[in-house]
Amino acid sequence: MVLSSNETGRSMIEMLGVLAIIGVLSVGGIAGYSKAMMQYKINKTVDQVSQIVGNMRTLYGSQKNYANIDATILKKAHIIPDEMWGDGYSDLSNAFGGDVVIETSDKKNGSDNKAFTVELFDLPEEACMALATYDWGSGSSSGLIAISASNFSGLNGYWYSGCSGSINTGSQALIVACPNGDRVSVPMPVDKAAEGCECPNSECRFALKFY
Repeated sequence: MVLSSNETGRSMIEMLGVLAIIGVLSVGGIAGYSKAMMQYKINKTVDQVSQIVGNMRTLYGSQKNYANIDATILKKAHIIPDEMWGDGYSDLSNAFGGDVVIETSDKKNGSDNKAFTVELFDLPEEACMALATYDWGSGSSSGLIAISASNFSGLNGYWYSGCSGSINTGSQALIVACPNGDRVSVPMPVDKAAEGCECPNSECRFALKFY
């Protein structure tokens, strides 16, 4: 009887030990899965944006400017990867579920319509930082004019001052980096990306401007 009791006690201890190990592995597995999924979405976003930029520059390469960018045209010309489209002709979303906006912009501070912007909304801080520090191109052949990382809603008026002057938006974070920029150059330094991507509620905005 005593032997049977010892075996039962030993079995219970072993079972608790196995359950503890399973618990630790489960927690580690969940953390590893979350990290892998985050990296997958970041890589997917880089691929999608790169495809959009390349297709835009090809489609409009023989045009004088990027005037009258229209979602219907972008869809018919297959500028945007199919998985980014929602049910309508203007419903675009990024890999993190936020909106994507593509608009005509200006190469210089004026109204020349010789550039376009791609803006991604509702990004987690980690994704924002990864995109901001990514090398989107620094040579003239890349067409890159500037990138920005922010939680700021009024970006358009700050594209130009961001490359050579100071930006004061009050309490909202906004960092603009430009090729050979006097203020911040590209790729955006990690400390500047951390400053621009200060948005703990996964409401970061990342934008690029190309000609």
